[in-house]
Amino acid sequence: MKSKGQWLVVCLTLTLAAASGLTACNRENGVEAAREGRAASLSQSEQDFLTAAAQADLAEMDMAQIALQNSATGDVRDFANMIKSDHTSALEDLTELMKGKNVSQPKSIPARTQQDIGRMKTLTGGEFDREFVNMIVSEHQKAVEMFRDQQSTAQNEDVKKYVEDTLPILEMHLEKAQRLQTKLFSMPNRTIRWPV
Repeated sequence: MKSKGQWLVVCLTLTLAAASGLTACNRENGVEAAREGRAASLSQSEQDFLTAAAQADLAEMDMAQIALQNSATGDVRDFANMIKSDHTSALEDLTELMKGKNVSQPKSIPARTQQDIGRMKTLTGGEFDREFVNMIVSEHQKAVEMFRDQQSTAQNEDVKKYVEDTLPILEMHLEKAQRLQTKLFSMPNRTIRWPV
């Protein structure tokens, strides 16, 4: 019969052997993930950024769709078409990135933005056009700031590339929206001819 001390040594030896085996397995899994080119995990701020960017795309697409239905101004509808097309494309790229990084895709936009869009739906004519452009300017200012912040802090290469590819488009949208905003407010009763 073995003494208590001998059982303790046997148990301790088995525990250490099992622990070192698990460590080796975990280390091997990490090496295997690197070999297979699996995506590195994202920081919480990168995950939050991707979610917020997706929500922004959804909001911009909703606003553009309403403008296509409610605006009487050709230039506003042309601008809305560009916004809808560019944000649809950006959301497709973002959805692929989020799936690859195992980040859940948001299904809706923030309640505050939903309220603003709901209010915009009740407007018509020049009042609608001005509110639409004001919202586009405001939302793009927020988005450009968010993307610039992420540009300086992102660690993941895929997130960095997404930011670098998307930021110039957002800046162009903002610039065009600000020009359209100036024209809408300076010529409220005229037909606007503005090249998009």
